[in-house]
Amino acid sequence: MNNEDAYTFLTAQKNKTITSLASSFIVLNNLEETEHDTVRRKFSTLREDRREYLKRADITTWNVIPFHTPLKHPRLSTGYQCSDEVMVIGSVSSSQSTSVFEEDFSKPTRKPLRELSTKGLRSRLSSLLTHLEKVAVQENVSSKELSCYLMMLCSQTESDFTTTKFCKEIIAKGSFGPVCNELTSDKAAFLMDSLEIGKKKYIDLRRLLLSDVQLPVDREHRVGIAVSYKKLLTHTVNRILTASANEIPSASNPKRIRISDGLDGSGSHRVYQQATHPNISTKSFILFGFKVISISDTDNKLIWKNPLPNSPFSIRPVAILALQENEDNIRYLMDTLINKESTEITVKGLELTSGFCEVEIQRSQLDGKMAKIISGVGGACCQFCTATFKQIHDPDIVKDGFPINRSITDLKVLFDEVNEEEFLSLSSDNRFNVTHRPISDLEIIPSSPLHAYLRCFGWFLHLISHLHAGVFKWSPTSKRVSDAKTFVTSLIKDNLNMIIDIPSTQGGTTTTGNVVRRCLIRKDDNDQDFLYWVLTVIPSEFKSHIIEIHTCLGAILRVYNSSRRVDTEELALVCSNIYQSILCAFPWANVSPTLHKLLAHAPEIISTFNDGHGLENLSEEGLEASNKYIRRYRDRLARKFSFEENLKDVFVRLISHSDPMLLMNRKFSIPRPPSSQGLRSSQDILVNTLIRDHEDHNDD
Repeated sequence: MNNEDAYTFLTAQKNKTITSLASSFIVLNNLEETEHDTVRRKFSTLREDRREYLKRADITTWNVIPFHTPLKHPRLSTGYQCSDEVMVIGSVSSSQSTSVFEEDFSKPTRKPLRELSTKGLRSRLSSLLTHLEKVAVQENVSSKELSCYLMMLCSQTESDFTTTKFCKEIIAKGSFGPVCNELTSDKAAFLMDSLEIGKKKYIDLRRLLLSDVQLPVDREHRVGIAVSYKKLLTHTVNRILTASANEIPSASNPKRIRISDGLDGSGSHRVYQQATHPNISTKSFILFGFKVISISDTDNKLIWKNPLPNSPFSIRPVAILALQENEDNIRYLMDTLINKESTEITVKGLELTSGFCEVEIQRSQLDGKMAKIISGVGGACCQFCTATFKQIHDPDIVKDGFPINRSITDLKVLFDEVNEEEFLSLSSDNRFNVTHRPISDLEIIPSSPLHAYLRCFGWFLHLISHLHAGVFKWSPTSKRVSDAKTFVTSLIKDNLNMIIDIPSTQGGTTTTGNVVRRCLIRKDDNDQDFLYWVLTVIPSEFKSHIIEIHTCLGAILRVYNSSRRVDTEELALVCSNIYQSILCAFPWANVSPTLHKLLAHAPEIISTFNDGHGLENLSEEGLEASNKYIRRYRDRLARKFSFEENLKDVFVRLISHSDPMLLMNRKFSIPRPPSSQGLRSSQDILVNTLIRDHEDHNDD
């Protein structure tokens, strides 16, 4: 088989005709006549599936991408080069010398390629065929092997799994040697250009073909700053012990360290396109960091506790990378920088100046999107349980409760025992909404206390908007509901001077944690606060239900985000009652995943993961707040002439402002619980019944 025959097969792929596919495959593989009918039958099974597509598609020529319209894919900036011609793939600076193929392959006077004979195809495409041959020789791969991979790529563009499976069977036979373990960037770029595969399809292909061929991800475009997790944690604990040695004599004998880590993505950063990295976007960053929660001695007695667990000044940065928040980038970050060291720290502990110390890592600083990516259950309603969307709206099931029955360990065992490709091809219900193998090696706690405030308030605001608009079908995007929401937010702005749900110039919206707390926390039933004005715009028959939901939801969130010792049995009763009340009073309303997570799992989360205390020390609020410092430092306190130097300056600033010595010198106050005489709202009274530490609050 020569390269011209290989390109005949390639052309058939481009034309996407079943007959030419089968004929070309027979020619390329020198099949006997007895095998011709078998091959044609296999290909003919695809005819009906592609008939509708063939009616719309009329791809008759090969078009070379000119150098001024590069393929927009951030992962592949390399190009196939030969002695006198360049095929440009990816971003290219204006100063770069380029040229394109001089031969015109798409003259309108010519016959379509599908109407040409094999000889005509060879003559028409001889120049491009030469380039295909050079790629095959350069990559040490046969034309037959390359054509088979091309067939897999083309079949995927039509979601044609039958052809893909057929190709994999051919590859498995090993008729042309061992399967290539990895395609280089040059080869992948050539295929993407020739087949006109976009970014999304390329990512889907890479996942589909993972078992047979590894399509590359360009590591050069993953730029950032990182330090050793273990070394930074050791340094941080030693600094804490040094800072607290005079106040706590037993601080020299720590035996157990408890930390919380996590990662968060942020966008809308300033764009500085330095000449050193012209192809890297600086609009999005991912930050991984940790905070030390507490240190205990040999008797498990608390000798140090973080006084500001929700402050960005407590977050110690491990890595900052200029990446968007998606599965591929998160997997790269975790596999390359985090998983190995975090597992080693958990298993072996730390060697401090005062001796050996055990470490407990709680991976809890995750928002909802990050928790889905890390856990591998991107299609699930909840990362704690396997309940479906229908089940979380069933009053009978809600009454029985939702136990926590998901874990990273179980999912990893599941993926080790089953065929991953076959498992992920099942329906979402049969695979429990699992979308990919878990990324984290440690168990995660997707409690998200801060985002529980934000998302539950968003749900409550949508409910008010539906009631004001008189729309009793859950449709937050409808015009009537949208207009009602605008009216409600304008009313709050005019009377309380709070700007709600307006896009912010720094990314996100103006609905911040502090704004939500002002809206959901009620200190006096006689105040003209958020609830007072909301009740003026809804029908009177719903007012009692809204008061009950606001009171209970605010109280649950206050306890959930506190550091207080919680009466979990009483909290479970309150959560179950308000959950059932919502379903009974508003059967047309959808319960959001975050609201379900709070009402169905808050008591078990508190008792299981935080020793019966509120989740203030596990909150992701400090990590979220660190994003504004990244923006500020990049803009005001970092060099702009080099991308590396810019990130180094930002990283040094984050390391400095989170130093434990500086933390000890910052002014902070410990909030005191309200006394029973100072309870002026029904919400305060409910909060008081949900906590147990009225006497020993200052000792926790």
